[in-house]
Amino acid sequence: MKKTEKKTTSETLNQVQNYLKQNKDYHYNFESEHDYTVSSGSLLLDVEMGGGIKPGVIRSTGVTEGGKTSCGLSFARNFQKIPNSMVMYIKSEGRLSADMIKRAGVDTSEEKWFVFKCNVYETVIDFMRELVKNNPEGKKYMFIVDSMDALVPKGDLAKSSDDALKVAGGSLLSSDFLRKMALGLATRGHICYMISQVRSAVKINPYEKGDPKVTNASGGNAILHYSDWILEFQPRWVKDAILSNDKKEQLGHHCKVIFRKSPNEKTGVEVRYPIRYGREDGKSVWVEYEIVDMLLSWTLATAKGAWITVSDDLVEEVKKATKKEIPKQHHGMDKFYQYFEDNQDVTGYLYEKFKEILKESK
Repeated sequence: MKKTEKKTTSETLNQVQNYLKQNKDYHYNFESEHDYTVSSGSLLLDVEMGGGIKPGVIRSTGVTEGGKTSCGLSFARNFQKIPNSMVMYIKSEGRLSADMIKRAGVDTSEEKWFVFKCNVYETVIDFMRELVKNNPEGKKYMFIVDSMDALVPKGDLAKSSDDALKVAGGSLLSSDFLRKMALGLATRGHICYMISQVRSAVKINPYEKGDPKVTNASGGNAILHYSDWILEFQPRWVKDAILSNDKKEQLGHHCKVIFRKSPNEKTGVEVRYPIRYGREDGKSVWVEYEIVDMLLSWTLATAKGAWITVSDDLVEEVKKATKKEIPKQHHGMDKFYQYFEDNQDVTGYLYEKFKEILKESK
């Protein structure tokens, strides 16, 4: 009886390579990996996220006016700094406004920005698939779907509300599109930032343990599985307001986000980052507030009464690094914030310094 000869390693590899070549349209083994990081614009958020977001799927969910769209636009602004990149904003509802774009500082030139106004589920999928699959220029795309809840299956457009499918467009998008394209998006260096709403469900069993109110985000279980990040934006309360020294003017508020899923073991972490009102060109995230907060926390500056005193060590370090000398004393916290707003080179230096320190401490 003739013995079956064992295949050598080289023969196995040749067999694998031949198979891959014959089926090149159905896998990504011949694709080059793309690894880059996009900043959120917030020092605190970036540190907890390991620098920001990477190619893949990010799900942003939460209450109305919680910061989902603004955060997405902040990511978009920084994404546009990447060479050969373009943001595709899929507007399926009327949330996006000219004021929001102006505040975010997004580059709206035709090479960097396009708004696709469509709420038809199949058309949105075809649009995204076409750009990802047929991309001869090797362009990197960031898709922002705002929102998944507003997507409607094509077959439901001609139906009455009674006959329409009882399945949310977001669930269809997640189960179909993500299952087919999540790997391709990440491998080819694209980002998909999906916005969805949170629905409240009230528990009626008085004997059931836990909070009587629970929140359920739309979009289906597929998004839970395929998302790299799930960012849940929290309601804004009175205590989240940031007031002026005399307490008469609200200067901004703290935006709160909880990581419901993360790739870096940060699931469950809550981040509070400050938003400054009245700013444009991508400066609504109040980085100067974050820096002042850290200076005080680490006693690089001290507050006594109405005066803030900067340490000698910090004055010397900043002078050596930026050729600028921080005044030793500042009268009032508002003036201290204003100094960093007026001296962006000092702010930039401290931003990078604190970012590295916080990364190393994690």
